[in-house]
Amino acid sequence: MSSAQQPLPVAVAVAVAHGVPPASAPRVSWGFPVLVQALCLALYMGGCVPPAIARSIAQPPSQEADFAPRIDTPAAWQALLARPGSEHIANTEVVKVLLDSSDDHIYFLQSRRWPIHYFFARRFLSTAAHPIGDASAFNRAEYHQKERRFVLGSLYHFLDSDIWAFELYAGDSLDLKETAAAFAILRRRLYFGDRLRYHPVPVTHERDIEQARTLMPVVTTDEIFGQVRYQALELGESYGYVRVLHKGQPMQPSALRPYDILVIADLPEDIPVVSGVISGQMQAPLGHINVLCHNRHTPNMALREATEDPRILALQGKLAHLRVGGQEFSLTAATQAEAERSWHSKRPRHGLTPQRDDDDIGLPALSELSLSDVRRVGAKAAQLGWVAHALPSEAVPRAFALPFHAYSRFLSVNGFDRRLDAMMKDPAFQNDPERRRRDLDALRAAMMAGSVPKDVLEPLLARIRQVLSPGPADQVRLRSSTNAEDLPGFNGAGLYRSTRVDPKDPADVSRGLREVWSSVWLFGAYEERQYARIDHRLVAMGILVQQSIDDDSANGVAITANPFHQGQPGFFINAQRSSSISRGSRVSRGGDNGESRGGSVTGARGDEVPEQILYYTYEDGLGFQRLSKSSLAQGKNVLTDAEIEQLRAHLTVIHQRFGGDPYVLNGRAVDVEFVVGGSPRRVIIVQARPYTMNWPGDRRWYDEQGQPVDNGATGD
Repeated sequence: MSSAQQPLPVAVAVAVAHGVPPASAPRVSWGFPVLVQALCLALYMGGCVPPAIARSIAQPPSQEADFAPRIDTPAAWQALLARPGSEHIANTEVVKVLLDSSDDHIYFLQSRRWPIHYFFARRFLSTAAHPIGDASAFNRAEYHQKERRFVLGSLYHFLDSDIWAFELYAGDSLDLKETAAAFAILRRRLYFGDRLRYHPVPVTHERDIEQARTLMPVVTTDEIFGQVRYQALELGESYGYVRVLHKGQPMQPSALRPYDILVIADLPEDIPVVSGVISGQMQAPLGHINVLCHNRHTPNMALREATEDPRILALQGKLAHLRVGGQEFSLTAATQAEAERSWHSKRPRHGLTPQRDDDDIGLPALSELSLSDVRRVGAKAAQLGWVAHALPSEAVPRAFALPFHAYSRFLSVNGFDRRLDAMMKDPAFQNDPERRRRDLDALRAAMMAGSVPKDVLEPLLARIRQVLSPGPADQVRLRSSTNAEDLPGFNGAGLYRSTRVDPKDPADVSRGLREVWSSVWLFGAYEERQYARIDHRLVAMGILVQQSIDDDSANGVAITANPFHQGQPGFFINAQRSSSISRGSRVSRGGDNGESRGGSVTGARGDEVPEQILYYTYEDGLGFQRLSKSSLAQGKNVLTDAEIEQLRAHLTVIHQRFGGDPYVLNGRAVDVEFVVGGSPRRVIIVQARPYTMNWPGDRRWYDEQGQPVDNGATGD
């Protein structure tokens, strides 16, 4: 989390707020003062605040309640610290600090009460000689101008590593020499001053880290993140039987149930519907595993060496209650009655009814597609076409769609439609998971041996030559695009398969078509749809036929919302260096542009930590922070600063294209996959799909009664 959490612009504030609570008002943890005070400032600026409240704003601070001039003891630190669940690193304590150059005073803020510097300054430090204006003016002056009154920062104690660090907000333009001067002053006021180090968060400071080292002791993002033991990915609570899979022990999806809490030493490529997930390795926050957990509302966390943790082993095979929080987790014994209530509430009440149109519509190019074509070509193709209308042509790949008509022809010519009908009516198939797995495996094997109709294959080959113009060594990607994925209420990340083919070899193209079509009936895909109450008979597979981007140097995923805090607008980006191994793989998961092993964000395994970037999109100033470095990039940045800015511009357009509001308060976001390739390198968008953001606990904003602001996207 950045050191300064800026408020929403005043224009948004006016719509919600009704007044600033007086100093004696009840305090609610972290989010309450943020929304209450931010959203009422416009009323105060307009002279609409009642006189009693206006007088309270002018009152001097109460030292024991609101701040301290120094931190001399651990007890003093404990009195001031906050442990907000909105921190991106768990097991972290934070104290906000403000240095006032007008009188050389230092204020260590009571940070549960004053998580935002501006509100403390406005409340206590605005005088006739030194007035503090509205939030926008304050932010411009105190974060972005050389001549400023305040230095605004945060002190962090990362408990896993026992590191003490001083940080600035990611978009702060304070130069390094002034930062070092503030750092030196702070150290003299802290009992842990000799252990304090500076963590360079602003991009210019991160870039000039060697200069920073000459001015003050420095700690890097890698040093902090590398010692993290607990990673909170999908927050929430669940009940289930604790199932532990030790290192090297294979996972049998058909043996796992929705009422299991799965504890795994190794990260698999896929994971069935379970009640909770605990991995012994760090995860990619926007990888398939966590996106699936997000879609299912399944609590998901990483805990180093989880399969050997005595707290977990004590409950192995027993019914337990898992709570994944932003700062810590708990796993405790549970009763059957508690579990039954939870299981009943988790499963979607109403299933998605896929829209399916098998009419022959030709082979439409991306520019000819709109959202209404989901029922004809699938969500991936239709939504990328929708995005292509709004972005420069070089920002999307050359591509066209093979519609459901081709899939329907393949089923009927080979008799697979009749086989599917019989299988669905078989009670043994419906009631026995192992039998279901065997039958689906046999069906897919038969589909791989089936024949592709000439009236499908020949027009496809001609269209590839016409639209994609592949060279002698070029490959083409056949990307899965169904009407049962990438949709509001059902993400289905990675359920289906995509593949690369040689466009000059009809046999290889036929093989690729069968590979993608048959993936509708993968056991994991079937079980996911079954849990979501989706009618399998209505599911159809279209194909996005796309140029293969094989010179990519990086790939990634972005969410057009800040998952750590509802009140801090931003984009969350995960990027990874692409590898020759990943580019060389033929068959891949459907949503990852072809990368299935190391070097892919979506399919990350083991401790493949991606570069994580949080790009703040405040109206008063943009800025980004690298939350972690890539474990595969030897300490180098995966994305350049210019590429991050280019990606941010594309994400802004896409977010608006899908109807998202500028500040993402309503939870309607977009999940975007991209690659960086070409010469010169450029960001290419390869997928966009709706993403529902739900902020639990103190990651949400609260109204003046302490009630959470409805994000309008609570899901089913």
